[in-house]
Amino acid sequence: MASRIIPGLIYGCIFYICVLQKNIIFLNLLLSFFLIQLNIEFYNITKKSQSILLQILIPIIYIGLPILLIQHIKLHFGYNYLLFIVFMTWINDVSAFIIGKTIGQQKISHISKNKTIEGFLGSLLVCVVCCYYMQKALHIELNIDTFFLGVLISISCNIGDLFESKIKRKFNKKDSGKIMIGHGGMLDRLDSLLFSATMFYIILLLNGSYRL
Repeated sequence: MASRIIPGLIYGCIFYICVLQKNIIFLNLLLSFFLIQLNIEFYNITKKSQSILLQILIPIIYIGLPILLIQHIKLHFGYNYLLFIVFMTWINDVSAFIIGKTIGQQKISHISKNKTIEGFLGSLLVCVVCCYYMQKALHIELNIDTFFLGVLISISCNIGDLFESKIKRKFNKKDSGKIMIGHGGMLDRLDSLLFSATMFYIILLLNGSYRL
């Protein structure tokens, strides 16, 4: 577990520093690297496929669009909103991993043998509780119930995780790559964020117009 947590903290610190910089170029450089690396990993997973949809359209929607929205969250809503969704995504992923490893028994799906119902429900609870405190700490103002927001973030994270697992299982791949020590590929670590950031951006657009 330490081999995953320590590198994870290092990667997290790099992302945190880039987000905090007033000059957007630091975040843009990091996101550009993400975009290139994620597409390389996705291609390596699906290169045996002859489907144009899988090779071209899905990477644009699955990888390109979320990366663009991550940048837009900082540009149009502020660094605190980007930190919020990043922290909440990591909180969900880490809690699901720890709870699933500790007490997980029932598999949530045949798609991924490491995902358990206990891990999902535990991460859901942790996400809802932490959502309240993270909103206060980062001064996040949204016209959406905190409980509902926490649930949406957790569910979107788990969908993102299962989506990537489905693709890897289809092509008989264990990891998307080896670039991240202790974590496999970058897509393995950012799969949840690709979905949660997209969901959060939609909420931000609706904020002030609709009450969810």
